[in-house]
Amino acid sequence: MKNTTLLSIFTGCLSLLVGGGCSSYEGSRVELIERDGRFTLLKDGIPHTIHGVGGHTDLERLASYGGNTVRTWDAEGIGEMLDEAHAQGISVVAGIWLEHQRHGFDYDDPEQRAEELERVELLVREHREHPALLAWGVGNEVELGGDFDVALRQINDAAAIVRRLDPHHPRMAIIAEIGDDKAIRIQNECPDIDLIGINSYGGLASVPERLAGQGYDGAWAVTEYGVVGHWEMGKTPWGAPYEQSSSGKADFIREVYTQAISPNLGQDCLGSFAFLWGHKQEKTATWYGLLLESGETTERVDVLSELWTGEQVSNGAPRVERIEMLDANPSGVYASEPVRVQVIASEPDGDAMLVAWHVLPESDVQSMGGDFERRLDAVDVAIEADGDLGAMITLPGEPGAYRIFVTVRDGHGHAATANLPVYVVDRDAEPSSD
Repeated sequence: MKNTTLLSIFTGCLSLLVGGGCSSYEGSRVELIERDGRFTLLKDGIPHTIHGVGGHTDLERLASYGGNTVRTWDAEGIGEMLDEAHAQGISVVAGIWLEHQRHGFDYDDPEQRAEELERVELLVREHREHPALLAWGVGNEVELGGDFDVALRQINDAAAIVRRLDPHHPRMAIIAEIGDDKAIRIQNECPDIDLIGINSYGGLASVPERLAGQGYDGAWAVTEYGVVGHWEMGKTPWGAPYEQSSSGKADFIREVYTQAISPNLGQDCLGSFAFLWGHKQEKTATWYGLLLESGETTERVDVLSELWTGEQVSNGAPRVERIEMLDANPSGVYASEPVRVQVIASEPDGDAMLVAWHVLPESDVQSMGGDFERRLDAVDVAIEADGDLGAMITLPGEPGAYRIFVTVRDGHGHAATANLPVYVVDRDAEPSSD
C-alpha cells in the first residue's frame, strides 16, 4: 500500500498521455512520499502537514486561526467550496460518499453498484484538476453496521476508479476507529488506497500503539476527533450520557493531540481534522460543534490554533467547568418546581460574561455514525437570573428526562457551554436519593 503512490502517478500519467490529457493538466500535484518509514505529503512540491477540520463553512475565519485543510463527507456544493478554499489558501480532502449497508445499500446488486461507481467517476472527472484539491476521502465509515468484507470491496473499487482518472492526488479510506484488524486489512486488501483516515474519539490517545499492534506500517491521518463520543461517556441512572463542558473538551483535545498526533507528525501521521467546524444536533446541539449555531467559537478553537501555530490567540473563549444545582438533586426534581442553578465559569481576558439558560428535552434518538437527528426545541419554562452566573429555573410540568443548558458569551465572538441532565418526577413522587 505505502509504495503505490509514485507508481500510480507514473502509470496514471502514462494513461493520460495516451488520451492526450497529461500535458494540459492544470491542477495541484500531490505526492505521498515515504523515506525510511517516514511519510510526507508534498503539494506542488511543498510539504503539507494537515492542520484541519471537518466542515466547509466560514473558511476565512478558519484560515485566521491557522487551519490549512478541510475535509468533506460528500460532494454537496463541492465546486463552490473548492473555489472558496483556494481563495483562502486552504486545501481540501474531497469526500467521495459511498452508501452504507445499514441504510439498505446492496453492493451485490449490479444496478446499485454501477450507479455508485458512475457517481464516483463523474465526481472525480469534474473536480480532479482543482488547485485546492489535496486528496480524495474514499467513503466515510462505510463499514459501520455492515459487512467489512463488502466495505473493503466498495472502498477499493471506488479507489481504483480514482487512481485511473486522477494520478495526482492520494486516496484515503476513512474508517470508524481501527477495530482489531481494520487498518491492516485495508493495507493488505485495498491496493488502490494510499493511506487511512481514522475517526477516533475517546480512544485516540492509543491509536498509534494499536496501529503498530495490527502491523500497519503505512501513513495515516486522524479524520475526526476532539471530544469523548456520546456513546463513550458515563451515564445518569436513567441512561442519559454526561457531556463534557466546552472547557473539558478543550482540555481533552489538547491532551490527545499532544499524545497521539504531534509526536507522530513527520513520521507516519500526516495530520488531523477536528470535528466539527460548524454545529449539528447529535445527542445534543453542543456535543460536537467547534462553533455555536449563533456563530461564536468555543475554547477548542483557541486550543487548536495554539497547537497549529504555536501562538496563543489574543482573545479567547470563556471557561466553563460545570453547572451546579443548588438545594436539589438532578436525579429526581419535581415537575413545575423552581430550582436554583449556577455555572462555574471564568473569563481569562476579563471580558464581561453574558449568561443564557435553556431547558431542552433529552434526545431519545439512537442514531449511529452521525446520522441525521432532528433539532430539539427548548421547553417554554420560566427562567430568572439569580446573580451574574446563576438562575432560578421552573422545571417542566411533564415528567421525564431533560437537560439544563447554559451558554456563556464574552461579547467578542466567543462562547462556552455546559449542560446538566435532570430527571423530572411527578410532584407526588418521592425524589431519588441517588
